[in-house]
Amino acid sequence: MNWDAISAIADVLGIIGLIGTLVYLAKQIRQNTASIKANTELETSRIWAEFHARVAHSNEMATIWDKALTDEKTLSPDEKRKFIWFVAEFFVMVESHFRQWKSNYLSDATWKVYQGSASGLLTNPLVKRWWKSGVSPYSDEFRNIMNIAVSELGDTKWKYSPLSKL
Repeated sequence: MNWDAISAIADVLGIIGLIGTLVYLAKQIRQNTASIKANTELETSRIWAEFHARVAHSNEMATIWDKALTDEKTLSPDEKRKFIWFVAEFFVMVESHFRQWKSNYLSDATWKVYQGSASGLLTNPLVKRWWKSGVSPYSDEFRNIMNIAVSELGDTKWKYSPLSKL
């Protein structure tokens, strides 16, 4: 055997090793991506559970939420302010989920649930006025996708029933 043959065998072995390394790295990247997606879904659920718990554990916020979504005229100025801040926080969470969805870390099914809730909430007259005022710092891209979602609802209104009446 001459040196050219030995060199050719070494080249082939090097290529096989390189291919094996690339296959291994591709598998690791897929596993890491799946892990990130699972963690994003879990974190999203945790964020919403905390948000709902704040209403569930506060008679004041539960009352404000119910009044704002059934008859805003019953809100005091202070309650109206608290409701708007709460809605602003709601939309900060939704925009964060939008960003995760756009980055392909949140599933389409999960995003559609949050987008549906947000677009439904935007049919409420008080929330609609606040949204159109543009006072909160949401990206143009997020505003546009939410405005499209609301327009696709047409005349459909979000049905809200206070939990105390179920």
